[in-house]
Amino acid sequence: MPALRLLPELEDSLRQIPGVKAASVVTGPDAVPTEVHVLASPGKPAKQVVRDVQSLALARYDIDIDHRIVSVVQIADDDAGLVGETPTSADERAPEAADDTADAAVRPAIAAIMVRSGGGVTEASVTLTARDQLFEGKAQGPAGQSHRARIVAAATLDAVDDLLGQSCEVESATVVSTSNREIALSVLTLMAPRTGEQVLTGCAVVRGDEADALARSVLAALNRQLTG
Repeated sequence: MPALRLLPELEDSLRQIPGVKAASVVTGPDAVPTEVHVLASPGKPAKQVVRDVQSLALARYDIDIDHRIVSVVQIADDDAGLVGETPTSADERAPEAADDTADAAVRPAIAAIMVRSGGGVTEASVTLTARDQLFEGKAQGPAGQSHRARIVAAATLDAVDDLLGQSCEVESATVVSTSNREIALSVLTLMAPRTGEQVLTGCAVVRGDEADALARSVLAALNRQLTG
């Protein structure tokens, strides 16, 4: 089923919620929401943002949104921190902090990204470098802009699989626009041995290339798992 955005009025209304910077509502062909992505300022609990989204959609548009399809990423204006349903750290820290944990941390860096489409298929290849080793991940899916973000995120997750050592899947990945910039958002589902399912979120500012930002958003979501 193709991913569509048939509720622009709802998106515009969600952006009017105090603290919400950007919103993207993915629907099916029947205009029923299947994914809701929200970029918000810190300060309000993510669960409260989800309730605000549900209340607005129901009161103004008579749309009952399941809280499980709402993904919230909170990022400060200076891009210094982010909070999701499960808090994660930004993909970059101060040099001093990195030096203090250099021996224990596994901090992958992006070495190369390739995305190509043909024959109705999009393929993505992401190469990461960590501890003087290269880790390559690949993913493919249907061609089309609506699938591209998820495919790049999946390839990044495949590349980091050996370093992560835990089962993890891409729940959603997208690029949303704020007033003056674009932000890549990734939502991952991690299966931890003792705690069970965890939802991890990460974001990265688009600096000219969406694929690079999407890969960085996946690494941001996994930062705490990779660095301990």
